[in-house]
Amino acid sequence: MNINHILILTLLLTMFFFNLRRSSVVYLRPLFLPFGCIIFILFLMVFSNTAIESASSGLRLWLDIVFPSLFPFLVASEVLCQTGFVNAAGVLLEPIMRPVFNVPGCGSFALAMGLIGGCPIGAKITADLKRENLLTKIEAERLLTFTNNSGPLFIMGSIATGMLGKPELGPFLLICHILSSLSVGLIFRFYGRNTDKIKSKEYKKTWPRFKKELQKVKKKNLNFGVALGSSVKNSVNTMLSIGGFIILFSVVINILIESGFISLTINTLTAFFPLSSPQKEVATGIASGFFEVTTGANILCKLGGATFLERLTSISLILGWSGLSIHSQVYSIISKTNVSIKPYIFAKTFQGILSAIYVFIFIRFLNIEYPVIKTIFLTPKTGLGFTWYNYFLFLLCYSLLLLIVAIVLYVIIFLVRTIGNRIGIKPLR
Repeated sequence: MNINHILILTLLLTMFFFNLRRSSVVYLRPLFLPFGCIIFILFLMVFSNTAIESASSGLRLWLDIVFPSLFPFLVASEVLCQTGFVNAAGVLLEPIMRPVFNVPGCGSFALAMGLIGGCPIGAKITADLKRENLLTKIEAERLLTFTNNSGPLFIMGSIATGMLGKPELGPFLLICHILSSLSVGLIFRFYGRNTDKIKSKEYKKTWPRFKKELQKVKKKNLNFGVALGSSVKNSVNTMLSIGGFIILFSVVINILIESGFISLTINTLTAFFPLSSPQKEVATGIASGFFEVTTGANILCKLGGATFLERLTSISLILGWSGLSIHSQVYSIISKTNVSIKPYIFAKTFQGILSAIYVFIFIRFLNIEYPVIKTIFLTPKTGLGFTWYNYFLFLLCYSLLLLIVAIVLYVIIFLVRTIGNRIGIKPLR
């Protein structure tokens, strides 16, 4: 956008608010949404070519990457939730999930699928569990704060391999992303603690409750054809909604970049916080990632003047934040429940900061530079590159690692509880 366009829009805004001052009573809040839509339409008219190209790019992203990777996970999670097996399996994991994250055992399904499948699988499963009355409102909000994460395919495939051109950085970024997610879960276990009512510590009676839930699964006698059909239908509707948000935010972020709005914002901030030229480029990538992660990460990966630490820390920051595009998808998913999105937004902000801090600590204070990371996470050169077979092998190792961590946590909690009972210390609720 040149200076003439800016002057015209400024003049229109001035005339609009001047006319509003003549009214005796002005209600500005109801006008925000219509006024925002009018501005967006004006931008579409001015930058029509950019809008068409970015919409096409968003559509290709949805069809080529998002739909094939998310749709099977959505269908499988829908079927599992309808069978009731999630609740039965959750009983076994209640002794881990309740003391550690203060959520029912069924929340482990949302956590695992969210880490493997990516956004917004965790939010979708959390909303399904809430609709099945397996979670209270506070538990659903608590679970949502740390289960909606970027998946290994996006971090290792799209960012590390596709954008950075360094596949060995994928596991490093993924580990920092998971650590930040689990850290947020540990912190938000105290969210709503005073208002959340836990009936009793039934997770001590794990095996009897598990057999009882299995009996419910048998009695349910679910028709597989009906369950599969409804699961596919609901998953397609969800994917269409996700695709719409991806296309919309692809248009928004590219128009903001093309119009110079983001550059203008960075230059304005520079007047108060002096930044060098490479730091301005990093700030532009972070600002773009605030709206949409893929665009922001692509800008950050192509920066030539920024250091290795600055690029990786910034990429980890926007990965933890996830972007307004993902948050809009989450808000659309939970809109049919009474779950509030405010704790989720606060938690994602905190996760982005934590994720960047973890990367910064590992690289700066532990003196881990790129050659060391390359040696640790080096992918064998098979000539095939990042294939689905390698991704499948990684998921198997990743699942095994999660299982080992769960077992270790279970043993630690069991020992702490046993020792606490013997010396008369009451465990945390």
